[in-house]
Amino acid sequence: MRELAEIRFPYREFRKGQKELADEIEKSVRSNKLLIINAPTGFGKTSAVIYGLLKAKAEKVLYVVRTVNEIDPVIRELKGFGAKFTFLFSARRSCPLFSSKGTDLTPEEFWENCRLTRIKGLCTFYLNLESINEQETWNYVKDHYSFHAVKVARDIAKHLKVCPFFALRSLIGDSTFIVAVYPYLFRKDIFTYFLEPYSYEDLVVVVDEAHSLLDAQSLVERTITPSVLRLSINDIKTHSPEAKELLNTLEKTLGTVSRLRPPTRIRIVDKKIFEPLINMEDQIIDVTEDIRRKKFEQALTGGSKPTAVSTPLYRLVLWINIASMESSKIFLEPGSEEVRIKATPVDPSVIVSDPLEKARSVILMSGTMPPGEFVEEVLNVKRERTYVDVEMQFGPFIPRDNIYTVVALNVTTKYKERSGMMFRRISEYLALMARELPGPKLAVYPSYDIMKEIVSKLPVDIPLIVEGRGTSLEEAKLKVEENLDVIVNAVAGGKLAEGVEFTDYEGSNLLHTVIIVGVPYPQPDDYTKEQLDTLASRIGKSRARYYTYEVKAFVRVRQALGRAIRSPRDKVIYLLLDKRFINKKLRGLIKLPINRLVSSISELSELIDKMRSFIS
Repeated sequence: MRELAEIRFPYREFRKGQKELADEIEKSVRSNKLLIINAPTGFGKTSAVIYGLLKAKAEKVLYVVRTVNEIDPVIRELKGFGAKFTFLFSARRSCPLFSSKGTDLTPEEFWENCRLTRIKGLCTFYLNLESINEQETWNYVKDHYSFHAVKVARDIAKHLKVCPFFALRSLIGDSTFIVAVYPYLFRKDIFTYFLEPYSYEDLVVVVDEAHSLLDAQSLVERTITPSVLRLSINDIKTHSPEAKELLNTLEKTLGTVSRLRPPTRIRIVDKKIFEPLINMEDQIIDVTEDIRRKKFEQALTGGSKPTAVSTPLYRLVLWINIASMESSKIFLEPGSEEVRIKATPVDPSVIVSDPLEKARSVILMSGTMPPGEFVEEVLNVKRERTYVDVEMQFGPFIPRDNIYTVVALNVTTKYKERSGMMFRRISEYLALMARELPGPKLAVYPSYDIMKEIVSKLPVDIPLIVEGRGTSLEEAKLKVEENLDVIVNAVAGGKLAEGVEFTDYEGSNLLHTVIIVGVPYPQPDDYTKEQLDTLASRIGKSRARYYTYEVKAFVRVRQALGRAIRSPRDKVIYLLLDKRFINKKLRGLIKLPINRLVSSISELSELIDKMRSFIS
């Protein structure tokens, strides 16, 4: 660690509140506390946090982010400080052998293929690690022109001819900062295997976008379908036909599952249906490993090149591993011709409380941090904590005069009031904004179904991007560059509503209009009910409803609104298309001044000239 006198903030001056926040971080890390930071998008949280950690002389920091793309800005800041770092994400995405084939491999199957390939001595990239030292890898990483983690990793394979994942992992010992995606902290198996010899107690932990921990259980959920069961049965018949008891149990389970139909909403299923299968977990694991070994040996008979081997039965093993947890429930999911059966815990504390309790110190940060009590009440973390709200303590990041908010009172997505006429009325608001205001518009909906209904009613001449389950951020950005007047239609809580940044080649913000369609409360289905009941058993029904509905809606709305703010100079128009936005409880959480209320399209039309001049 460098001496404190050598640590320099890499910008000409601090933004309001950054230095004070860094001081709070230093104090919290030195006293091994938990610090909760609520700071708006564009404030410069990352640089302030890194500066505070360096001042505190933190020896080993595990800095976790939700997605691979979110690694990049952290690396950029670390380079500016001259800090020693490495980064970890899915090895499958950068593997020079398997990233372009066997795309249906689960992460666990990828690792098994990787392990067998290394044991057989067939991966030259892994073997080449012996001929390169850690300093060579570090020099390549720190001097690489790109801030894109995936590109840096792939270029390590291309130019250094070594396995990028294990090369980056080798830097952990000498690095102050390990930047990784969430599973490296919150998946116990991944943490133990890849961050060895470190334990939670050795690390200062930073969790970015910590509002996501409200649904941390999604990190471990697993889904199977009847097709997975059929393929598993065929796999056993072909490669391990002697496992007759297992075959019989699988065929009975398939018969039961085949009679299930995809529901219109998530529906809970009695776990007892799957108990015969869950009780055979050890036998299934043994048969799976035997089949996988046989397949790999067969793949090698045709030559010495590694071949990706997939074993459908292994997907069932992973599902059973989650289904067998005492805290897990089993649900049927809609949205597919084939029924999807999801096993998942419904309590996020099952996933996050242990690492957050044990880490040397913890920093949770977000631009939409839930109220401070959520750490204890929802995440079940009891350790001493401090809460810092940057805007409350140091003033608003963006002047209130730079925001113009309109609420439409004659529309709603409330379940009992949904109709074709209501959706058409909402589409008319969207069409008016699309045609009359310059630049891209972001429209955010409570669900895919509502988005589909409203988008289908928009005039065909309006350019659109409609988020699908496979839509990437890169794809959306390219389409915006092709047509700057496009409406980006996204789902609340999804990748476009929370992760997209529309900027020009100089990094200036292009997005100045955000439209929130409806209040994005969780769907009233069995999954939400189970979450509510589980939380209520710990903190009572009133507080459980507050977190399950009000807080989640607040987080989703504020995340979407924050997409249009990148600097204190930005000006933005917010159109809230739901009369419920004037409700006292929701307004109190969102804390957004409302400039105008409108009750018709004609009333909004009268404001268009003012809105146009406001953002121009």
